[in-house]
Amino acid sequence: MNDGARLRSLPGFRGLWLANAGSDAARLIAVFAIQVAMTLTLHASTLEVGLVSPLSNAGALALGLVAGVYVDRWGAKRTMLASAWLRVLAYGVPVALYLAHALAPWQLLVCVLLASIADTFFSTGHQAVLPSLVGRTRVPDAASSLMATDQVITLAGPAAGGLLTRWMPAPLVLGVSALLQFVAIGGLRRLPDDPPAAQRPRERVWPAMRAGWAYLSGTPLLAAIMAAATLNNFAAGFYQSAETVFILRELGMDPVVFGLVWSLSAVGGIAGAMLAPRAGRRFGALRVMFVACCIMPLNFALIPAAAWVPKDAQPLMVFVSFLFFGACIGFMAVSSSGVAAALTPNELLARVSSVRRTLTQGATVVGGLLGAGLGALAGVGWTLWLAAALAVAQLVPLLRAGVPARAAPTEAELALGGE
Repeated sequence: MNDGARLRSLPGFRGLWLANAGSDAARLIAVFAIQVAMTLTLHASTLEVGLVSPLSNAGALALGLVAGVYVDRWGAKRTMLASAWLRVLAYGVPVALYLAHALAPWQLLVCVLLASIADTFFSTGHQAVLPSLVGRTRVPDAASSLMATDQVITLAGPAAGGLLTRWMPAPLVLGVSALLQFVAIGGLRRLPDDPPAAQRPRERVWPAMRAGWAYLSGTPLLAAIMAAATLNNFAAGFYQSAETVFILRELGMDPVVFGLVWSLSAVGGIAGAMLAPRAGRRFGALRVMFVACCIMPLNFALIPAAAWVPKDAQPLMVFVSFLFFGACIGFMAVSSSGVAAALTPNELLARVSSVRRTLTQGATVVGGLLGAGLGALAGVGWTLWLAAALAVAQLVPLLRAGVPARAAPTEAELALGGE
């Protein structure tokens, strides 16, 4: 039995795995359907389409810092269940508006924001509860199993979205995402019950938030990893704000082909997620993460460079970019999640996670907003080239922390997390 199968034999982790799978399938279909609906059904402006990506991460920027505090107060299971129900609303309302012939781009953007808020609380609860379900030492393997499943879903999600947009108007495809939330709800009900209210922290919001920030910023290795992820996501915000418009309008790629390319490229994410724990044990998690960060700027540059090749070769160019992008994300996410869990005490997991998510996802929002504006003023091609240049900056904090020369955290650093 492999590590993933052994972990899924644990009832609590099996429930989290199912909830994660249902949520990710819903999100991937929704992201594709919204991009197509905005671009081809509602004929939204370049600025409006560019706002989809930053708004999909705006929940982390607006509420990420307090999410960890309230997860501690409400309980992880209760918070994630409420998040799933909020997603049902966010995905279901556009369907009703479209059927009433009342759907406008701004309304779809509001629904994107609501889903982002739900994602923020769900993710914070998810990261807080995972170590208690599997144990600290198995977090990298658990993260690998979850991410590999996510990437398998990515193989089918966008392609399914592309086919569904052939069978029905893109806004109606969001109804499928709403229904998939009930799979997530079923998985969440299998999680262990939250501790009684009397046993959950009741700290005031600001002191609790400061405790999470103080620990994160005061732990040099965690701070360097956070800074690198923040800079990478800032560049990714520029990239994501222009990517879909560039591929569908500038390259003229068919939405179904785009969906298939997007889906097939998930093989890279599967490989990255599955190989990351083994690579980390052999070469060191920190070195694996650093190499992935070095490759990321090249992935960004391949999309605008696709305009230079013959039209028949453009889908292959986009596929290669998406393939290596997924692989790098897999190596980076699994490696960093294991290091962060090892360095953080249990009682601070939710708060440190919320601070990290606020900074990293907030950077995506800021980058996306700037990218949307730049795309409208200078064109999406220039925006993508700038994203590639900005992505190089993520190497600076890792180099300053000496990450390339280190395989793993030191014993002294691990002692801070309680190992």
